Amino acid sequence: MYPYNHKMGQRIQTDAEGVAVDRAFLAHYHVDAADAPAADADGVAVIILGEEADEITTGITNPAVPRNLTVVANVSGVTGTVTITGTDFAGNEIEEKFTLNGQTADTGKLAFKTITKIEVPVQSNTPAKQTETIKITNGCTSTDGNITVRVTATTLLGSDSPREVTVALTTTNHGTAAKVAAAIVAALNADEKVGAVFNATVTGEGNDTVQLETKEPVANDSSLAFSITAGSTGVTAGSSTNGTTGVPYDKVLVGWGDKFGLPYKLYADELVILKLVNKAKEGTEGTVTADPDDLAKNTFDPNDTTLGVDIDLYIIV
Repeated sequence: MYPYNHKMGQRIQTDAEGVAVDRAFLAHYHVDAADAPAADADGVAVIILGEEADEITTGITNPAVPRNLTVVANVSGVTGTVTITGTDFAGNEIEEKFTLNGQTADTGKLAFKTITKIEVPVQSNTPAKQTETIKITNGCTSTDGNITVRVTATTLLGSDSPREVTVALTTTNHGTAAKVAAAIVAALNADEKVGAVFNATVTGEGNDTVQLETKEPVANDSSLAFSITAGSTGVTAGSSTNGTTGVPYDKVLVGWGDKFGLPYKLYADELVILKLVNKAKEGTEGTVTADPDDLAKNTFDPNDTTLGVDIDLYIIV
């Protein structure tokens, strides 16, 4: 049977003779717990900003049911406007603009059923790979043996910091600073942990300096340093020196917020007469926003932001 259209109206009698009124219906809108997860700052998309503004139409995840959106950057200093295009509960195209203010999120008012396009600005910060160098000042000139290269990077290596890498040297093959530097580079690149984060290279006029460079632009790790324990090999080295400061990519995180879209244009929030979260009224009830003209502006914002529970709304239509 085709659903009843409450907008068509059906007159019913009253106790006042000759007076009829429109019949009202009680609608029950249910959101299953699985479709009502908590707000997720990057649930929709994570977008790397570049030197030019961009439009993103792929790699976008829609919320399970219409939700409002949030936009935030991964680091401070990121500014500009993000414009999001999509559809409302009824499939009509809608658009909303968000202002980037670093790590302070901008919370949207419209409930999006789908997101079809995200327009992002140019990057505010110039990304940079972090580097650290150490100069080898003498080769393996005393005895054959192992040296230990100790790499400290509390943030970049996490629980693997400090990481000690053993390098086997001989006086025959590594008698110069340049040859020792080359052996250290090969060992660092071959190490499972160090090689996953850094590229090691030989630099310097005499090819006697080892440089560690992160594979990607990163947030600067102020603890980054490396040292060499040479034993009786005769190898000597200076102290490690900070090079380029790491600067991560500017990223825009788009997610869904706490508000749920309603399938009706309401002229008063009081028309939602019962709001159940997890099958019970909240101690402090959530907020209904009503708008008689714009479907996307009709939302319910539960007081319970943990969510992952059933939501049931009873609405007079």
